[in-house]
Amino acid sequence: MLYIRFIPRARIVFPGVVNGWKICKAIGETGPHYRVTPSVKRFFSTTVGGGISESDRELLLKYAERPQTSVSLQDLMRTGRGERLHKTFGEETVGRMAATELVLIQVASFLRHELPIRLAHRVRDLESVQLLSDMASVKGVRDLYVRSFLDLIAFDNSIETVEQEERFANLVESIYERHSHVLVQMARGAYEFRKAVREMKGNEYELTDESNAFLDRFYLCRIGIRVLIGQYLALHQPPVENYIGIICSNTSPYEIVKRAIDDAAFMCTRRYGDAPEVIMTGRLDLTFPYVPTHLHYIMFELLKNSMRATVEWHGIDADFPPIKVVIADGAENEDVVIKVSDEGGGITRSNMKKIWSYLFTTADSSIQEGMVSFENDNGIEAPLAGLGYGLPISRSYCRYFGGDLSIMSMEGFGTDAFVYLMKLGDSREPLPM
Repeated sequence: MLYIRFIPRARIVFPGVVNGWKICKAIGETGPHYRVTPSVKRFFSTTVGGGISESDRELLLKYAERPQTSVSLQDLMRTGRGERLHKTFGEETVGRMAATELVLIQVASFLRHELPIRLAHRVRDLESVQLLSDMASVKGVRDLYVRSFLDLIAFDNSIETVEQEERFANLVESIYERHSHVLVQMARGAYEFRKAVREMKGNEYELTDESNAFLDRFYLCRIGIRVLIGQYLALHQPPVENYIGIICSNTSPYEIVKRAIDDAAFMCTRRYGDAPEVIMTGRLDLTFPYVPTHLHYIMFELLKNSMRATVEWHGIDADFPPIKVVIADGAENEDVVIKVSDEGGGITRSNMKKIWSYLFTTADSSIQEGMVSFENDNGIEAPLAGLGYGLPISRSYCRYFGGDLSIMSMEGFGTDAFVYLMKLGDSREPLPM
């Protein structure tokens, strides 16, 4: 068995109240709880704010009724390589124009059709979630999506020339940058929501289930939008060996985990003065097609959680037991599996369900208040415990291409996290209806 011991070093990597709702207190056998119902029946077609015209409201509703088109990792790779040009262009066009130009026009045409539909679905979802939709930060996100939707609708219906494609690329790049802080802005909205619920001093479970389901949908769909735009913009850049857009055909989990170890160790050392070592074993030579930035986000989150738990459980001056990472794969495996094991004291059984909640965090109030003013989505400057978004977002990244993330814990000992990543890349996006 090959194994490598990592003594983490610190380094930095710079990578590529509740308006409109009625709160009803009910007394049941288990004590008081709160039920939330609309005080006035709300409809998507009449509640989109920000001075939007009636015709634009109707247009949003029309697009929100259209089905979204799921894509897979293989779809993105084959389209990026130009293997599907024949589905859009005739032989004469293929012979007359450069393949790169045709690929960009083909992808731009798909995005011109697909992005307005996806944005309209998100606006409808942002309008429909109880209570959370009335938070100021969430309203800001909704207005951002409305603006981007209208910008795309105003563009030419058909993209057929290089000049049109270049203008479209500039438009979607501006949208990509405009939406770069949405994760933090939505976290701000959840924080505002959590404060409002706590002020009611009621049981949160009825509220939490619906809000978590909404946030799971929202972030999974946000990942999809950013993957589509990011892939298109990356195809505009000079070719990079082994890359097709943002997808690396030879992604090495070993190399990704090494970088994640260094980033997590930097944060742990900054906060506690030291960091546990990490032992990596298994298929260290494995490569497969994946999006490296997604895998880094997942592994960074798991490793920083393990390091934090280990240091806090054993004490700053103790000799820390190592964190163990195993990369598993076999010829017949449908998944690449990465396990992260720590001896950080584990998670109580009563908290196991809560770890997937966007409204659950172990951070103190000062850290939470600092995070809601933070402007970066996932930089390594964030504190080790923030707003409770790391694990559910990491699971969404896994699930986006057909994988998953599961956690098993032994209270009083430690935690094992299992990352499942599909090898074939033929799983389509799990977009909500």
